[in-house]
Amino acid sequence: MPYLENYLSLINRIDQSIAVPAIKRILLPESNASEEIKDNFGFVILDDGTTGPFYTCFDNTLEWLHQHEHQFIGQSAVSIAAQLDGTNIPLSALALGSFNALSQHIMARAEFDPSIIEKRADSDITANHIGMVGYFGPLIERYIRQGKRVTIIEKQPERVPEGLPIQLHASPEALATCDYILCTASTLINNTIESIISAAQDPSKVNLIGPSASGLPDLLFDLGIHSTGGFIVDDLDALVRAVSSGDSWGNSGRKYQLTQATYPGVDRLLKTINKKTS
Repeated sequence: MPYLENYLSLINRIDQSIAVPAIKRILLPESNASEEIKDNFGFVILDDGTTGPFYTCFDNTLEWLHQHEHQFIGQSAVSIAAQLDGTNIPLSALALGSFNALSQHIMARAEFDPSIIEKRADSDITANHIGMVGYFGPLIERYIRQGKRVTIIEKQPERVPEGLPIQLHASPEALATCDYILCTASTLINNTIESIISAAQDPSKVNLIGPSASGLPDLLFDLGIHSTGGFIVDDLDALVRAVSSGDSWGNSGRKYQLTQATYPGVDRLLKTINKKTS
């Protein structure tokens, strides 16, 4: 699988270029025993405080992590990030969080702040036919009010409220007719991103969104996608309080969006770090 092969090569390049902090903590939401469908995220926190979010709602990810989180404390973020395989879903989710934390560490050390780059609001898209991989309720409501045609790809159709004027599919083939596609970054956990891009037939229509997209986007831009989103944690204490109490944690940091034109690339970031430390 080319994406995973290239991902491991990228991890190795980073490992050979710089020293990276170990994992200090894995911050997890409480297990949700209710039947309410809710998106939850965990966070890998490194020794220097840099933090990587990741989606925890696939399969038994959250339950597994609550049982095993302590065995990863003190381990190398690089070694955990390298365990993303798209098959062991709980471990792949943690691996993506480690990669995101590693990526945030690299951007911070290279003094690259993606949040200062102007980004287009997802609610201001001019395309008439919007495709979504994953259910994003507030955005869908806006698009419907704007009179846009909306196609949703969702493997858990029970997540989508009944009665919405949308087209709902379980497989991605319907993306081919969409003008603009918003894709959940959780597709990086189960390694379905390449199948989404293939179904879209034009990778430049695809935009990866959500906190799980907070990693270095080099490989995604190599695949031809238009943009990736992400989240930088500024106030770690506020994040811990919010996640621990089940509250919204959005005010603990900043969202950002990168395109190939606005992203300097991992080689330049690593080169900057090495110059600063030499």
